[in-house]
Amino acid sequence: MFECWQIIRRQKFQQPRLLANVSRSLSYSRIEKAGYQSIGSFHSDNVEELIRVPEEKYIPPELPFPEEYSQYSFRIPSSSTSPSNKRPFSNAISFASTSSHLNRQEWTFLNHGAFGLALDVGLQRSHSWRMCLESQPLQYFDRYLLNHLVYGARRMTKFVGARDEAGSLKLREGIAMIGNVTAGMNAVIGGHARCSRSDQVDHGRKVFYFDIAYGSNKKMCQSYHGRENAIEIPFEEDFLPMLQNIQVDLGNRRMNDSDPDSAEVFLKALEAAIYNASNSISKSSLEGSLLVLDHITSNTAIHMPISTIAKHAKEKYGMIVAVDGAHGLLSLPLDMPNLLSAGTNSHNNAANEGYVDIYLTNAHKWFSSPRGAALLFCTNPFLRETILRQPAVVSHGIDDGFLSRFLWDGCRDYTAQLSLPVIADFWEQMEVGVVRKEMQYNLLEGVRILISHWHPGKCRDHGDDADAECVQRYSAEAGVTLVPIGLHAPNMVLVRLPDRISKSQDSERKTSTDAKDVQDYLYSRKVEVPVKCIRGMLYVRVSCHVYNTGEEFENLARAAMTFPTI
Repeated sequence: MFECWQIIRRQKFQQPRLLANVSRSLSYSRIEKAGYQSIGSFHSDNVEELIRVPEEKYIPPELPFPEEYSQYSFRIPSSSTSPSNKRPFSNAISFASTSSHLNRQEWTFLNHGAFGLALDVGLQRSHSWRMCLESQPLQYFDRYLLNHLVYGARRMTKFVGARDEAGSLKLREGIAMIGNVTAGMNAVIGGHARCSRSDQVDHGRKVFYFDIAYGSNKKMCQSYHGRENAIEIPFEEDFLPMLQNIQVDLGNRRMNDSDPDSAEVFLKALEAAIYNASNSISKSSLEGSLLVLDHITSNTAIHMPISTIAKHAKEKYGMIVAVDGAHGLLSLPLDMPNLLSAGTNSHNNAANEGYVDIYLTNAHKWFSSPRGAALLFCTNPFLRETILRQPAVVSHGIDDGFLSRFLWDGCRDYTAQLSLPVIADFWEQMEVGVVRKEMQYNLLEGVRILISHWHPGKCRDHGDDADAECVQRYSAEAGVTLVPIGLHAPNMVLVRLPDRISKSQDSERKTSTDAKDVQDYLYSRKVEVPVKCIRGMLYVRVSCHVYNTGEEFENLARAAMTFPTI
């Protein structure tokens, strides 16, 4: 590890007072003359104490307004039957009523993966908080906001797998509320660069990232570390095709995180990048270097085997592993206690620990919150006080603890974060596991629709229509999806456009300019879907949330067929 980190000023916390009963009353009689308890001069409780209160003794704060359910109703789709026993998209219309602001009459919307679509329950809660703010701004900021943000943080640790009190406390101590993953990644990558620059020995200065990583993360690595220390791992050209014949069970998405076959391909790419850079780096100098992974890649929609990659990077090289899980929340069965490393041993973790050091995820994507809410998890106290010592925006809580330093970053709209508890309640009412299966099942049917229109008979030589089994097992081998369905995200897939659009008539490759032309054309036909250029061919990256319908995939299929080519 970085020697400089041994002398960085550590945060000194007082032992939290575990209150027998944590009252949320704002009456004057409750207030003791003990000075300000929270960050800055907020008239709130101490957030570091609130986050540590045992679950059985914690009392959530009361809403300062009536619950919206009396004003807003939604249909709860039937989830008593497994999706495999129903027709695809059978619940789509019911779910569509829970995101009623989407203009479905005019638009075919298959791009949820870009910026999400907010649930009505979240928008309503966010609106209620805004009205509360405007009715008495100081009361909202001074006495309501921080306590309710802490409640939101506690609620979300439950959503991502917190169970027994010991594990829950560890996760609550390691959660930060942030506005979006980009802000969090700036804190992670920038913090690593600051620590590596202040080190007196020549190790831990590098940051590694795959060339299929999210674009802004690549720019952060180059900006904070400098191009000489930011090492891109080539993957798309030489290694991505190796994924085409790998089969992964669709029934257990959590196993994808440790799938050995796909991990072998990614690890070959990592080792090749290290070998090619061996003139400038040694194995010993890699200890403390940062490896940035995407749980689900943005451009290619690939579900990366992050657990196996992280284990290899930590055990062999002593790397620090940060995961951009922007697409993870709700879409994947996140189990943070088993995914994250607590840093008990830098190379050989305890049996119930994972190997990922830092995980970040957006709430506005598949979790469908209003925009402006994301989560950062790190259960390693050492990293919290080194790499994560400084958030992207420094404000009042910088010296008060991990949650405090990220919780307040100035006067802005926090209502998206305040809406997280009601959205978590909503998805749990819908049965989260069934929701995930519904998305995956419907996506499989949507891909089948596109293939039957664009590549009849390509999946398997048995007629014009591909069946669901054919799509699942042979679509990548036939070259009509980028990788096998099981290696794609459970709710996003890249499907190759018809041959006359996706391929050049000569030996030249298609370019991003060609992709933009097709996407602009589809937009003119009121179809919102991104077009990606991967290895010189054009694909649509289709998203499928529970509200999407088969008709929308039919609309896309027909619209693309009318694209004019010379």
